[in-house]
Amino acid sequence: MPLALANLYTTPQDVYDLVGVDAVQLREDDHNLATGQTITTTAAAALAATSITVAALEYALLKGSVLVFDNAGMDTPVEATLTAAAIVGATTLTVSALGAAIASGGKAVDNGVNVWLASLMLKGCKYATAQVKSYCCGRYNDSDLANSWSVNRWATAIAARWIAKRRYQAAPDGIESEFQETILELKSVQVGQLNIEDIGTRAAGWPFMSNVTLDDRYTYRKARVEAVISEPGPTQYPQSIDYNSIMSFEF
Repeated sequence: MPLALANLYTTPQDVYDLVGVDAVQLREDDHNLATGQTITTTAAAALAATSITVAALEYALLKGSVLVFDNAGMDTPVEATLTAAAIVGATTLTVSALGAAIASGGKAVDNGVNVWLASLMLKGCKYATAQVKSYCCGRYNDSDLANSWSVNRWATAIAARWIAKRRYQAAPDGIESEFQETILELKSVQVGQLNIEDIGTRAAGWPFMSNVTLDDRYTYRKARVEAVISEPGPTQYPQSIDYNSIMSFEF
């Protein structure tokens, strides 16, 4: 198992936003367990709640099923994992503590996703982050990349394609097209033809020009930089400064 990444450039929520909850989960239903039924909440469920009140189920739900509720004015989809099976006609679901509140009228489709399959979303985000890092970390710091909207967009497109191509399936045209555009942009970043907005590179993209003089008073490091007529600001390498040139005035 690889080491945990310090930062993720995309999240499952970002992938849901791009391709939709149902599109993601249908790609994860390896055993064709999806009933396709829509589960609708009939009362709000608070943060950390362990039960959800729903309209009577048409089909049974297995323990470990992962439902993603959205709609009803909710800001973001909320995952609920069943900790006990629910029979046909049940109006209450027993779930692990909710990570966010679910509004009354929230809807989820039973797409046959269990805990392990749901975890693949996070794996896709990790793979996508690693691929973006391989193109960008030669020029940018990881912590800066994590704060870029463009980096988030690239990683989300890569994660969506990884999910879509599971089990060697063909990715939909829209996802494949977005992925190919992403790789072209990442290649441009890698060779310095494209800069990522709002963050600085680890080092300047041009050579530093320093004017030097040889000072024989020193045994080592005789080459001294005349700072007043050299590249201003911090450079990529340590400098030995010729302080005589700084203190001298010429007319």
